[in-house]
Amino acid sequence: MTASILVVEDDDDYIAELRRIISEFGGQVNTTFVTNRNDAVAKLESDFFDLAILDLKIPTAAGTTDFDSEHGKYVFHHVRSVTPGTKILVLTGSPSDDFIAPLLAQKHVSDIWSEGAKVDTVEFLRKIDIDQGPEKIGRVVSAIHALSEIELQTNGLNLSTGEDRLVRIFAKHFHAVTCRIYPIGAGKSGARPLRLQMFDQTGAPIREVVAKLGELPQMQDEDARYDAHVVLLDGAATPRKMKLLEFGAGAMAGIFYQLASGHDASMFKTMAEEDELAAKAVAATADALDGWSKGRNQERRSIASIRAQWVSDDWAAKLHADYGLAWAKDFESRQVQTRWCSVHGDLHGENILVSSGGGVLVIDYGDVGFGAAAYDPMTLELSAVLQDNPTRGPDWPTADACRQWHNLEMYLVGCPMPEFIRACRSWSEKLMVGQRELAACAYSYLLRQLKYPDTDKDRILALLDGVHACWDGS
Repeated sequence: MTASILVVEDDDDYIAELRRIISEFGGQVNTTFVTNRNDAVAKLESDFFDLAILDLKIPTAAGTTDFDSEHGKYVFHHVRSVTPGTKILVLTGSPSDDFIAPLLAQKHVSDIWSEGAKVDTVEFLRKIDIDQGPEKIGRVVSAIHALSEIELQTNGLNLSTGEDRLVRIFAKHFHAVTCRIYPIGAGKSGARPLRLQMFDQTGAPIREVVAKLGELPQMQDEDARYDAHVVLLDGAATPRKMKLLEFGAGAMAGIFYQLASGHDASMFKTMAEEDELAAKAVAATADALDGWSKGRNQERRSIASIRAQWVSDDWAAKLHADYGLAWAKDFESRQVQTRWCSVHGDLHGENILVSSGGGVLVIDYGDVGFGAAAYDPMTLELSAVLQDNPTRGPDWPTADACRQWHNLEMYLVGCPMPEFIRACRSWSEKLMVGQRELAACAYSYLLRQLKYPDTDKDRILALLDGVHACWDGS
């Protein structure tokens, strides 16, 4: 495994010296040299780097002579913005430069590569002390090289450099020498969920883990949501957060959760193989999330405010216009009684892992927040006919069945997983104040799915007809 280093320096003498220093690490380093702000920015946006070595007094572009420390500071802030997990080594002419204090304020102290000791994410090196360069650069190179000692068994998965770094850093933290990686079906957030099995040097299993890897702000947001909402639930069905990794992987970060053994199938897979077991797992999910809604008082809310938790006003207006939903504006203006509480927010069938006995583990907390209580069971029910569900086929639900969504017995004619659907609807009815709240939640979920490019628009529109009929009949 090679360390990737970006060097931003325009002085030929220092370029030569840095080349000499880095060359002594042999094939363990892949180095990119640029001499100006614009080229540095371009490389940061296209390539992965473990370390950025940055001279601040540089020109804006190749061939220009407008040397200014402002250009180097621009690159510094670009690193912090675009690839915040990359360590920075700033080359300075003097320790008294007035720009050092503001840059130092942005450093963090972290055990970046699970070495067992914390280091600064931002360091400074005076050019007259360049002889200290081998030690500072060597520490990064050694840390990256040490990660290669962990064997990853990817089972055919292709990991990006950032994803590879995160898994290895996490595995090393727990002294694993082997880590098996399996996919977990993803939603539409852009983050990547993975299942990890870690083993120590004796071959003994250490821990099964759910990892979610994505951009740093997204992972920090999920971390905050977990601390605000998920900790309120019984820990038996909600995995304990183990670690948030914010550094060492460029633009990416990872959040890792403890996974109880035996939860080997998703709700979708369970549904495809055994409808009654899936229904049992729905009841277990309802029990697991009961702590969010129990004891919460009712509120009077507009349907627009319920929808706005998941689809912005601008997006809603666009979808109404694009798909001819002339009734939607008036529909959204109406008021409903609802129980407003913490909800999962993305409870599709791949975010529930099921054991052979029907026990469940709920994962992926990127959308946890406040919403109408019935939104989660509605999401689970409707995800079965709109997302990547192996049970779903072209024969059900037909457009006519979708338009009968409000009439459960008519809707279920020809359904391959009727007990699962009944269990979801029963959970919704337990939480909802009335049929109008049910319609509001289903409408919000369907509008959210309508904005994604790869969803079945005809099926969504037919289901929206059924939702509208649910309101009219209530």
